[in-house]
Amino acid sequence: MKRPSFQFYPGDWTSNSNLRRCTHTEKGIWMDVMCLMHDQEPYGILRWPLTEIATAVGCTVAALRKIAEKEIMKGADTGKQVAAFVYVPRSGRKDGEPVILVSSQVGPLWYSSRMVKDEYVRTIRGESTRFGADNGEPPKTTPKVAPKPPFGDGSSASSAASASPNTSVPSGTDAVASPPGLDAKDAIFQIAVPWLVERGVPDRNARSLMGGAIKQLGDDGAWGLAQQFMQDKPVEPAAWIAAAINAHIKPGKPGRPNKQEALEASNREVAMRLAQEGS
Repeated sequence: MKRPSFQFYPGDWTSNSNLRRCTHTEKGIWMDVMCLMHDQEPYGILRWPLTEIATAVGCTVAALRKIAEKEIMKGADTGKQVAAFVYVPRSGRKDGEPVILVSSQVGPLWYSSRMVKDEYVRTIRGESTRFGADNGEPPKTTPKVAPKPPFGDGSSASSAASASPNTSVPSGTDAVASPPGLDAKDAIFQIAVPWLVERGVPDRNARSLMGGAIKQLGDDGAWGLAQQFMQDKPVEPAAWIAAAINAHIKPGKPGRPNKQEALEASNREVAMRLAQEGS
């Protein structure tokens, strides 16, 4: 049964920095689009191309693109890649385990991150939450397990089973099980890599760094390392990862060439290059 209404909080609407960049016309269009998303299943997601959305709400495709460019409406049009939407619940000042709510896939797919997140929280907590722009307070409890697969085409659900929390990993990585529906390696490239890209690390370099972590620490150890830097939020994540990998490299055996110094030098070079590219 579809809900007849959704809650609207004026304070959340007026305080959202991205919405404040929009004209009154764009805000009106977004409200109409949200009403369409409210009627969809999964909730908050439209699998329509921009041309059909424009027809439904009576606006131009150009107007919808402006709303998307201002990061109000998330997603991608037909044939383009939709970035994964990763929600990190927060309790007090501590981040919980990341959860993929919209999997990476090819569009058309458009969504309201606030509506999708609130639907997830509603399912977890069994209570009403605020709807509107994506600028509200996170849930006060930390969801541990998603109640259903990530919204999307279900491609991530075919991954291997999640790693066991008892899997042996290098000391200090603090690795735990990957999110439901993902193995450790998938979690690294669908959660950790987008997290790094959002913080200024180029996609290619983020993948290279995490690939190096997998090579040195294994899938589970690298995922544990990823969880650690997502929690610590270092100012220079690339340098942090390079230093962390170096800290877990074992010295070479006596009588054989020691590759530690070469690996450390390589990691430092990558970190310096990333710092220069980001400056």
